[in-house]
Amino acid sequence: MFTGLIRDVGTLVESVQFSQSLRVTIQTSLPFSELSLGASVACNGACLTVVSSAASPCGKKNRFEVEIGPQTMALTRFGLAQGVAEGTKINLEPALRMGDALGGHMVSGHVDTLAEILLNEPTQDGFWKLRIRVPQKFSNYVIQKGSIAISGVSLTIALLDRAENWLEIMLIPHTLEMTNLSNLKVGEWVEVEFDSQAKTVADLLSVMLPTQLKTLITKN
Repeated sequence: MFTGLIRDVGTLVESVQFSQSLRVTIQTSLPFSELSLGASVACNGACLTVVSSAASPCGKKNRFEVEIGPQTMALTRFGLAQGVAEGTKINLEPALRMGDALGGHMVSGHVDTLAEILLNEPTQDGFWKLRIRVPQKFSNYVIQKGSIAISGVSLTIALLDRAENWLEIMLIPHTLEMTNLSNLKVGEWVEVEFDSQAKTVADLLSVMLPTQLKTLITKN
């Protein structure tokens, strides 16, 4: 599990494409102790497993490798050319440990979908407005003032339009400084994980309501 609070913005230094998978090397200032073999690291919101790592003498250029399968490639920018170019910035968060503060919200690292970026621009007061369009089939997971993880970042939905299937986030300067969100361009795609509580309630209602209605109709 993760919190959606980004610990470092790493740099993709190498990617090797196989027939249906990908191996990516990321450079980071995360402590080497958190990059041990088998450790989980959220990379742009996707929970990935460290398959190898190498420490840097200065501790600021540690490297680790992850392997990315076909499903993860289909749901993240790692499956797109924009996501695997050398020098690409990647939001990183090691897995939550017992006793860590939960400052964001519970994030599983299981990305639900890619969303199209409609707007990403600064406001006059130093904030940043990010608007994305989500696929219609996920519209029941979007709640006004609810939580959402975008590229692994825990955020709050400020505004939404269900008719057009878009939602808007207001980013504070600190979030811009600590993540790669300001690098997103209109027309590109970004990883989204919807709040687990919203998904649970919406999925339960979608199953239970038709059954309850059928029961009422039968009784009448």
